[in-house]
Amino acid sequence: MPEQSLSEYVRAANSPLIDPERNRQVGSGSSRFELYHYALSICSHKVRTCLFEKGAAFMSHDIRILPPVLENYQPDYVRLRMQGGKGREMVGGYTGRSSMNSEGFDPAAVPTLVDHEEGHVHVDSVAICQHVDRTWQGGTELMPASLRREIEREIEIVDDTPHVAVLYGAHPDGDYRPEALRTSIAGAHDYKIMKLMEGRSLSVGHPRLIGAYDAKIRKEAAARHYVSTPDMMRAATSEFLKIVAELDERLADGREWACGDAFTMADVMWAASLWRMKWLGMGFAWEGGHALSDTAHDRVGAYAERLFERPSFQEAVIHWPGNPPSEHVMEHYPETVSRESDGNARAETIGGHGRDIREESLTGAVLATMKDTSNPRARQVLAALTRHLHAFLEEVQPTEAEWEYGIEFLTRTGHLSTDGRQEFVLLSDVTGATARVDLINNRFPSGATENSVLGPFFVEDRPTFENGEDISGGIKGKPMFFNARIIDTDGQPVAGARVDIWHSDDDGHYDIMLPDQKDPAMRGLFRSDAHGRVWFISILPKSYPIPDDGTVGDLLRVSNRSIMRPAHVHVRVEAPGYRRLTTMLFLDGDRHLDSDPVFGVKQSLIMPFVERTDQRAPDGKKVPSPAFCVEYDFVLARAA
Repeated sequence: MPEQSLSEYVRAANSPLIDPERNRQVGSGSSRFELYHYALSICSHKVRTCLFEKGAAFMSHDIRILPPVLENYQPDYVRLRMQGGKGREMVGGYTGRSSMNSEGFDPAAVPTLVDHEEGHVHVDSVAICQHVDRTWQGGTELMPASLRREIEREIEIVDDTPHVAVLYGAHPDGDYRPEALRTSIAGAHDYKIMKLMEGRSLSVGHPRLIGAYDAKIRKEAAARHYVSTPDMMRAATSEFLKIVAELDERLADGREWACGDAFTMADVMWAASLWRMKWLGMGFAWEGGHALSDTAHDRVGAYAERLFERPSFQEAVIHWPGNPPSEHVMEHYPETVSRESDGNARAETIGGHGRDIREESLTGAVLATMKDTSNPRARQVLAALTRHLHAFLEEVQPTEAEWEYGIEFLTRTGHLSTDGRQEFVLLSDVTGATARVDLINNRFPSGATENSVLGPFFVEDRPTFENGEDISGGIKGKPMFFNARIIDTDGQPVAGARVDIWHSDDDGHYDIMLPDQKDPAMRGLFRSDAHGRVWFISILPKSYPIPDDGTVGDLLRVSNRSIMRPAHVHVRVEAPGYRRLTTMLFLDGDRHLDSDPVFGVKQSLIMPFVERTDQRAPDGKKVPSPAFCVEYDFVLARAA
């Protein structure tokens, strides 16, 4: 990674941050501090509260870190943040906490503070708050020397609490989190990993940056396991109940704030922690009367209200633009409650996603409409589709004309799709979607033959042949002798397997594409013999263009892609007790092997078709001479 100046890193990170509502100067005077944070982030709550308590001005970049938009995964932001993480151990696992002491350095998190006067980047919320308190002259002294030890103990308690786990994961005995959050955050870790992989792909040639993405991917994979493990989520909630009970005991001496009569950094941390708990629906930790906690801790409740009424916290968190209230904290938003009450008085309305739809709330509003979907799989698919679609739109920022063109493109694709031509299937093929579905559903064990796409030319109405017969249907071409074995992963023959074959002629046409061809040709169904063998005679296939006179052709032309599929023979094998194999053999030497528009080529499926004379079949019979001969063992995976 080439060295740059701090101002260059900042400029690159700021380049896509153009929304004036989320990128603005807060306060007047010095522009020493530049803060990258997120409205809903608990660590950002701590830093913003500290800045307001100190009366410090700062340049605010409120970047989105939850699906579908993950601005913190942009390589230029990660590069900037890594300037503050030098010498720190990279994150690799997951504890459900946001503490750098327990998690390690997260290269794609918030908050990040740039101190332009000092020329340094700070990347841990506690360290940022302490730095601001130490360097900004004015406001409340948050780390008085006489209380430093007590303050640091309180900070450590808050910092070591699994706030992140209870945001992303549900308690197995009852999900107390806000309804909108449950829907919008479902499957978040899978989505995060996908977006991290995209960021990684943009970082080729920068080993440190790739290492950062790899570390973050490992963390999100571990997080996915953590939040889906019931015992871990029970333990996380129990930790909260324990620290609240212990805090209540410390407040028993009548102190107003966590460390006595003075508001300190400890209170900044506790304000963020207790607010997050209440926002999530965990106010029962001090209110009691809940299945998970029947005991009330009134002193903590009173302390929390004092914290929430603090002007700095009101500005930094409760009334921070874009920080959404939940149903659990509505008493702190009297204007919102009043408006809703007035509306209820005027007319009874049907519950829905609300009326005040903004850019930052639209995706959540759409996802909220799906929460009552009765079919769990349908709910999962619809929610994921919505998140990815909205993320795509946010990334490309289409003009209205471009969006209208996209709608028209899909409309034309539908009109072109008929029984004889499926343009949508072709579109799925050339975008790699068909190949992706094939890879997902055919993860065979090592040693088994790799799958490939089915293609559009398989038909059920095909003739049955005996081994050794000619399936060319009289179509002229160079003779081909195809000799195969069907075996299992132990090398044992699979007898009686159904083996489907289909391929094109030497002009690249399949039989169903030939107007004068009435009978099936170059396709047939075989059975493997007692030795697992299948063999037949036909003609050598040739590479061919996929249809390019429709929308798919438009797509390929605008991206300057090849329309030519390399020559191949399709093979589908089915046998009781084994997983079905759909694959193809490609002719080695075909010049289109590296540019297959449907992404079906795999190295293990490329074979030499060698011209030979005086070749004999397994039963001893002669085959046409010369003939292009290929031999291949198709290895089946056992069914689960």
